[in-house]
Amino acid sequence: MRLFIPQISLVGLLKRLVCKHVIAFLLCLAVFNVFSQNHQIKKDSLQVEELYAKAIEIKDTDLVEAKKKFESAIEIIDRSLLSKDEFLLKKASILEQLAYFLRRENKFGPALKNLQESLKIKRKIGETYTLAYTYSQTAWLWLYQSEFEKTKVNLDSAYALSKKHNNIIETIRTLSRYGILYQNTKENAKAEQHHLRAIKLADSINETKSIAATNANYAFFLRRQKKYKENIPYLEKSVEMHRKANNQIGLESGYFALGVTYRVLGMPHKAIELYNKTLAMSKEQKNEAVLHSRYLGLSNSYADLKDYEKAYSYHLEYTKWWIKVKNEKNYQKMVDLEAKYKYEQQLAVDSLQFAQEKREVELVAQSESSKKKLYFALLLVTLLGAVVIGYLIRRNYQQRSKIARAMYENEKKILDQEIKGKEEDIKRLIADNSMRLAFKEELLDKLKTDIEGSDPQSIKQSLNSLTTQLRLQIETESKLSGLQEKIDAVNKNFDTNLQKQFSELTKGEREVCALLRLDLSIKEIMTIRNVSSDSVKSMRRRIRKKMNVPQDIELESFIQALT
Repeated sequence: MRLFIPQISLVGLLKRLVCKHVIAFLLCLAVFNVFSQNHQIKKDSLQVEELYAKAIEIKDTDLVEAKKKFESAIEIIDRSLLSKDEFLLKKASILEQLAYFLRRENKFGPALKNLQESLKIKRKIGETYTLAYTYSQTAWLWLYQSEFEKTKVNLDSAYALSKKHNNIIETIRTLSRYGILYQNTKENAKAEQHHLRAIKLADSINETKSIAATNANYAFFLRRQKKYKENIPYLEKSVEMHRKANNQIGLESGYFALGVTYRVLGMPHKAIELYNKTLAMSKEQKNEAVLHSRYLGLSNSYADLKDYEKAYSYHLEYTKWWIKVKNEKNYQKMVDLEAKYKYEQQLAVDSLQFAQEKREVELVAQSESSKKKLYFALLLVTLLGAVVIGYLIRRNYQQRSKIARAMYENEKKILDQEIKGKEEDIKRLIADNSMRLAFKEELLDKLKTDIEGSDPQSIKQSLNSLTTQLRLQIETESKLSGLQEKIDAVNKNFDTNLQKQFSELTKGEREVCALLRLDLSIKEIMTIRNVSSDSVKSMRRRIRKKMNVPQDIELESFIQALT
């Protein structure tokens, strides 16, 4: 037994030593972990600040890169910095910036979700100074969906907070958006009043971005009133301020608005120059949400210039991009998100009904999910039916087009033959008419010669001779009786088309155009209209000038080419 006791004591001693070392090791490990965490938090904080500052710097010039940096900053905050209020506020600000990008991409549902999360964060940490911006951005989203009551509620909140905290820039923004709201509700006097108040306040603090935005919004109001010339100075002021602030996004929007203005004012070449500039800038910014409107502007401008090949090409591009940005689903997401947000607010007020309301929401969601599946199946069937019907309609249209084209060509050949025959008749009648005029002159000269100084018997013989000649002449003139009817038949509808295309031409000039269309010479026209050759030549010069016919093109060829 004496030998066994020391062994027990030795084991106990070893256990105590091991425990002390383990405890010491764990303490050291805990201290090291705390130090490492503090070091990592400091490192993450600096990284978030750098990402945020860089994103703010480039957000007006490089949307895609700025968005990536904001998203990276959000990931870091969610990973290690949520316990710090200053980074919660930073996260709220980033969510608002991302909502702005999403709105420009027509993704209104995700944009509203970001703004609602930002609003919850600010309420949690007691932040009120920047709440006005959150409400203003939310109002802007609803305005895009023509939800004017929801727009006004959010704008009222934004305006009250901006006045409470003397946030002048936000007051300017809210006043300008009130103007847009009222112009959408057809309250034009209120709209103009708010726009002008916003411009005046922006000028008073000389803030570049505010001046640019307020002038752009007021210019849009003037365009809606069809005051296109009046809106140009405000647009140019906005473009100047965007250029000064190096705001490429705002600058692109300003160029587009100027393009719209110049096209309406009948300057398609200038509009095309501006539309091409905005198209290049939008592609560089990777802003696909606006490409459809830029292509549509180019299509319409080329159509104004009657360059239908380019107009059609750009219209195809417009159609492709327009289909891509349709936002009906986004609107439904906004409604769903708002309902969910209201539901969460109700839970915070009345926690006793939490379980029951949650169950109801789940049941509704399940029901909606089943309905959506059914609607989706019906949509697929409808689309398939539409494709089949479209194919059949297109095939039928092509067949009818071929038949119509063949009939048209056949009728055209027949009509051309008829026109050629009538032209020959007219030329023969003109020749007869020329002979008739010469005969009359000869008859007049003969009357003078035979009557002057002649006896009654000679006069009687002369009259008999003249009677015979006149009878022959009457037969010749009967051939000319249908001249005008034949000219009218050949030139059917031609006079009406001339009046539409060249309204400055007089009735006499249009009649000469009809004769030139028959390829008649100056002498033949002179004979038909009973005027001098100089008069016909002078009228040809006036017609060429009024119809703007180039000198290297024959007037007859130009007129014959008209439809």
